[in-house]
Amino acid sequence: MGAKEELQEKEEACQSTEEYVQLAKEVVAKLSDKKWASDLFDEGADWAETADDFVMLAGGVKEALEDAERAKQYLAQAKDYCMNVQDFVNLAKACTDMGDSDSAREIFAAAQAKCVKIQDFLSLSQSVAEVLKDEALAKETADKALAKCSKPADYAGFAKSVIEVFNDKKWAKAIFGQALEVCKKGDDYAATAKGVMEVLSDKKGAKTIYAKAQETLDSGTELMKLAESAVTDLKDKAYAATLYQAARAKLESGDELMKLAASVKGKLADKSLVLDIYRSVGDRFSKYSEYIKLAKAVLKDTGDADFAGQLYRQAATTGPDADQLVSVAAALADDIGDKSGALEVLRQAEAAVKTVAEFKKVADAILKYANEGDWTAEVKLQLEKREAQPERYKEFVKQEQECTTAIAMANLAHEVMAATEDVPYTRKLYRKAEELCRYFSEYLTVAAKIHADLGDEEWARQIYTDLEKKNPDAHQINTLADGILETLKDEKWARRIYAERQKACRQEADYARLAQTVLAKFNDEKWARDLMTTAEEKSTDLAGALCTAAAVHDTFEDSQWAASLYRKALDLCSSRADFELLAAQVLAKTGDMDLLRQVYTRAEQKLTAAADLIDLAETIARQFSDKDWSRQVYTKAEQSPDAGGLLYLLRASLADTLNDCQWISRIRAKMAAAR
Repeated sequence: MGAKEELQEKEEACQSTEEYVQLAKEVVAKLSDKKWASDLFDEGADWAETADDFVMLAGGVKEALEDAERAKQYLAQAKDYCMNVQDFVNLAKACTDMGDSDSAREIFAAAQAKCVKIQDFLSLSQSVAEVLKDEALAKETADKALAKCSKPADYAGFAKSVIEVFNDKKWAKAIFGQALEVCKKGDDYAATAKGVMEVLSDKKGAKTIYAKAQETLDSGTELMKLAESAVTDLKDKAYAATLYQAARAKLESGDELMKLAASVKGKLADKSLVLDIYRSVGDRFSKYSEYIKLAKAVLKDTGDADFAGQLYRQAATTGPDADQLVSVAAALADDIGDKSGALEVLRQAEAAVKTVAEFKKVADAILKYANEGDWTAEVKLQLEKREAQPERYKEFVKQEQECTTAIAMANLAHEVMAATEDVPYTRKLYRKAEELCRYFSEYLTVAAKIHADLGDEEWARQIYTDLEKKNPDAHQINTLADGILETLKDEKWARRIYAERQKACRQEADYARLAQTVLAKFNDEKWARDLMTTAEEKSTDLAGALCTAAAVHDTFEDSQWAASLYRKALDLCSSRADFELLAAQVLAKTGDMDLLRQVYTRAEQKLTAAADLIDLAETIARQFSDKDWSRQVYTKAEQSPDAGGLLYLLRASLADTLNDCQWISRIRAKMAAAR
């Protein structure tokens, strides 16, 4: 087969522009048949789908046919097939290679319309510089990239390209100046400063950017990021420490300061500063989880066991549950080496147990960390009893969680003691009952039950002592003394309480009531009489005198003393109401008619109003059936200066009491004359 036949077979197999171009070149090279080659180029053009295909055709035509005009036509067609910036760059390069710089310039101009991203303009600018060696056009293209810059990173990338393409440090520096104007965060300033160092090798300029950032940034978090950059990019740990302190001054929350401390640890490895920051965090935390997190961080980052232990103990004061308290105790014992602190927390955990499972966990911890002794023995006893009666204890624990009042909890404690004789658990329940006490009477009840079930006189005595300090009122003092007498049988203490109460007495009623109390509780008549004598001395008005007299009569059944007080009261009466009150009490308390007569005699002497005398006359007639005395008082009433307006009352009273017709007629005549 000859060369032509072989080439014809290849033509039949061609299915792409590239294959037609290669075949056309081969036809010219082997057969010098430019017409056939020209036809092949036309066939290849029919298969062309991309700008690169037409660039290939142009190159082939120029090489094989030496037809510059046709090559130019193909390049012109290629322009319509350019899909992206790189297509335009390739086409422009082809034009330049063929000596057509003008077309290349037009193509580069058209390429700008395809640029979307900043990097598109920068790449195009670099290509213009490389292909056309036209610095003016390259800068013009680059300027369009600059217009799209909005973030510090954009400006840094642009400045880098300025150096790479134009080696223009002055321009690049100006670009970084523009970048600085859009910096808002620590990362922005850090990236800009890093760019200045990498692109311009200007560490001094970078420090200036850091200084501006320190002055501008208000966020502690952003200053922290800047400090991190000062270590990694600026390589200046001393300045980074300054930035960290500036960041610390602006941070408020504990969590933010925790992040700052972690950053300082990672970047500066300054344990002293880390610990100082952690100490300030502790003042901002209040929750269990916060203190635990901080304690672990302190131990891990600084190794300061004392401060970490303090934080663990603080966590135990936030009201955690039993499981959490066991965790704190374990940390104190195992990580801090504070066994005494761990045991103290386990005491707290023991009181906080709410379920059978929690008790088991707490008990195991106590047996692990506590030395053998009364406590471990009690825990072992409780474990044995709970294992022996799991259902009963499950019910006890359920009831424990349901109890919301002191009395309910105390009753449960009594039930537990009666059913199981589990002293430690009973003690725990009574401790809870005491904590639930809100009222004076509840404390008294709990104290009595503690003494009865546990025989713990010291505990009961402490409750009574605390109650005495609460400045109880008279009723509460009585109930407290009753509790002390009945529970502790301590009469000396009860007497001392009333002796203190005596110092607080001010009025006759105070002394009288106290006298009645000490006689009833201690059968101490001398003390009671002394108190009642003081009450008598304090009785300076009628009400006080009557109160004391009644108390003397009721307390001592001393009629003579009571009568003397009633006679004293006579001197304190000044109105009909006073005499009526005194007379009623004398009659009710003593039934002494002679004393009652003295009361009414004094009333006759002191009262002057007609209405008062009329009422007195009626009373005398009713109480003593003494018409002569009654007549005498009626006469005084008629002679009273204000009798004129009460003649109708006097007439009616006379009719009801004496039925003296002559006197009544005389009164009627007076009434007629007055009309």
